Amino acid sequence: MYNIENLSNLSGISRRTIRYYIEQGLLPCPLGCSKGSYYTDEHLERLQTIQKLSRQGIPLRQIKESLETKKEVDMSSNEEIISVKWERVEVINGIEIHFKSNCITNCKLKRINSFIKNLIESDEDF
Repeated sequence: MYNIENLSNLSGISRRTIRYYIEQGLLPCPLGCSKGSYYTDEHLERLQTIQKLSRQGIPLRQIKESLETKKEVDMSSNEEIISVKWERVEVINGIEIHFKSNCITNCKLKRINSFIKNLIESDEDF
C-alpha cells in the first residue's frame, strides 16, 4: 500500500499528474477515505503502463480506451501523433527564445527581441 507521495516517487510521475489521471478516468481512485486513502500495486502498474504508452506518443484518450477495453494499442493506426516544430532566435550572445513555428509574426518577434535587449541593457546588474 502506498500513499500518493510514495506512489509518485515509485512511478516517477508527479502527484499532480496522478490526480489528473484519476480525474480523467485513466487511473482508479485510491482506496480508503481522505488522509487514510491509499494506492496498491495495481495503481503502480497502471501508472507504469500509462507512462510507457504516453512515451510512445499515444494520446491519453487512446490510452484510456485501451485500458478500459483491455485491448492493446495498435501503434500502426495511431494517426494522432503530431510533430511540433520549434524555432529559436538568439536575442544576444547566450540568450535565446524558443517558440512554435508560425505562432509569432516577424513584427511581434522583432518587438519581443527589442524588448529583451532593452531590458538587459537597462539593467546594470545583468
